[in-house]
Order: sequence, then C-alpha cells, then structure tokens
Amino acid sequence: MGLSFDKSIKTAKNSVSALYVNQALEGIRQENYNLEDLLYQCHLTEEDLYRKEQRIEIDKAVKLYKLCYQVTQDESLCQLEHPTQLGHFRILALSLLNTRTLGKALRRMTEFNNLFHNSFHFSINTSHGQTTYSVERIPGHKILTTHAIDGVLSLAHRFLGWLCNDRIILNQVSLDFSPPDYKNEHKHLYYGAPVLYNQPINSFSFDNSYLDHRIMQNEASVESYIRRSPLDLHLPIDVGGALTQSVRLLTKKAFTQQKLPPELDDIASHLNYKSHTLRRRLSEEGTNFHTIQSQVRRDIAIHHLGHPETSIEEIALHTGYSEPSAFIRAFKNWTGFTPLQFRKGMIVDEP
Repeated sequence: MGLSFDKSIKTAKNSVSALYVNQALEGIRQENYNLEDLLYQCHLTEEDLYRKEQRIEIDKAVKLYKLCYQVTQDESLCQLEHPTQLGHFRILALSLLNTRTLGKALRRMTEFNNLFHNSFHFSINTSHGQTTYSVERIPGHKILTTHAIDGVLSLAHRFLGWLCNDRIILNQVSLDFSPPDYKNEHKHLYYGAPVLYNQPINSFSFDNSYLDHRIMQNEASVESYIRRSPLDLHLPIDVGGALTQSVRLLTKKAFTQQKLPPELDDIASHLNYKSHTLRRRLSEEGTNFHTIQSQVRRDIAIHHLGHPETSIEEIALHTGYSEPSAFIRAFKNWTGFTPLQFRKGMIVDEP
C-alpha cells in the first residue's frame, strides 16, 4: 500500500497575482501585439488582469508567458532597452555547469549578463558574512515596469538555488521603487524575505555559507528547466523561521539516507524537543511537520524529474511512495501538473 498524500501545500499560491502578470504584459500592449488573442488561448480576458484579488492558475500563467515569448521573440517581453533573444537564458545556464560552486557560478552569471549592457548593470559584494547581488538601472535605458526588476531578481535567486539543489534563504531584498499594486506577491517571489522599498539600488543578500554549495545540475536537467520555464519562478515556496529550516534540513537528510519520511518524534529528539513542543513551535512559525514533509518531497521530486535517466517509479521511491500512482496524485496536488507534464515542460504550439 502506498503512503497517503495530502493537500497541505496546495493553496492559493499555486497561482500568480493577476496584477503581477498584468505588468508583465505592458510591453506586449505598447508594441501592439494581439494581446486579446493570446489571453483567449489561455482562457483569460483583459478584465481578469485588473482585479485586485484575482489570481491566475499557474498553468494558464505559464502558457501565457510562453505564447508571449514566441510572438515577441524576446525573453524580456519588450520591457528593456533591447530585446533579449530567445535562447539567452539557456546559454547562460549551460555556461554555469562547470563552475563547480555557487560562488563561482554567481560570478560568471554576473559577468555574462554585463556583456549585453541592456537596462541593468549587475554586481556582487561580499562583506560582513553575507553576499549581496545588485541590479542597478543603466541611466537612459528603458525599464518599462517594476515587473522587469522583480523578474530579474527572482530569476537569479531561484535559478541559483536550483543549481545547487537547495533553497537560498534571503536575508533581505531591496527595491528602488515604491510598493507596487502586486506587493503581496513579493512574499512568494522572495520566499518570505523582508523587502525594503524606495532604496538606492535593487538587490538581495544571503549568507556567505551558500557560496561553497556544489553545482548539482547537468545539461539534461538544464534542458528540462528551460522547457518548463518560467514555471519554477512561480512554484509556491514556504520558508518559515529558523526552526522550520532545521526541520526541513533534517527531513531532507532522512529521505536521502533511507528514502522514507522521518517520524516527528525522531526529528524532535534530534533537536532536543518534546514532540508536542516541536509542534507548537512550528505552529508559531506558521507551518507544521506534515507540510514541511510534503514540501521536501516536492523538492526532491523536482530535482529528479530534471534527470531523464531517473524513472517515475524511481522518483516515487526517492520521495517515500511505494506506489507510483500515489506519488503522481501527490505531485499534481503540489504543483498542478503530473510528473510527466512537469518533466516534458508545457509545450505550446507555434501561433
């Protein structure tokens, strides 16, 4: 009998703020592309984009972005001074694979992006135990909306974490603009990190300890990441506090060693807590052990799905499911996609 699956991490965050998506489309409007038709293909309307509390299902949002990439042939969706040709990010990603550590990958990514002198100048500063990745506007260059800035920062953050197969917990995010109408989306974009507005420069910072993390991806997993892009930028990620992070780390270690979910009592004992105390402390951080366990399973599955040599049956075992069917149901609940759909990426026909 397979282990049961849960719905503890399927929330409204399996969707994207309509206001955030709306800003991404501003370049499409200004360049007079047929936005109405693109939205229609995704079963959306212009009215859907302007409702303050509206959220767009993640599969519709990803399909819309992909269609926009195709019609514009621009990965920045006409938001920057110059188009970002399709394939730009793929070549960047492949160029980082042999850097071995996250610190070296970050330096190479910065050098690569600065070659194109397109609306942003990128820099890194390491001091006082933390690294700051900065994205500064180039004077006189077009940056159409704040979405362009959030997109660049969140892409860098999430992709670096994916490269080393870990969550990079940010100490702080600084933005050079006032809170946008989609400001509530920032807690999802940046894993709950504190966000400061109206700052001199756009940046995020994290502990230097991440710089020594090893690069865990290969060419096949990069190609998988590119096929499903920009899905990974919108997958819901809950970080929680320090205790949540410790429990997540121990849970991930247990899965790696025994391919079985750990017991709450074992985790509590390792952390020198009584089980009921651990439950209470996790609740104070806005989560629970079951949710953390589900998130770890999802992260492990996503990692292995990027490696085509690993079968769905093997991935089910890696995540503690004895029956692939139970794993498939759980994964679809977590992400909105079956494992096979996720592995193949959302394929959109040429318009």
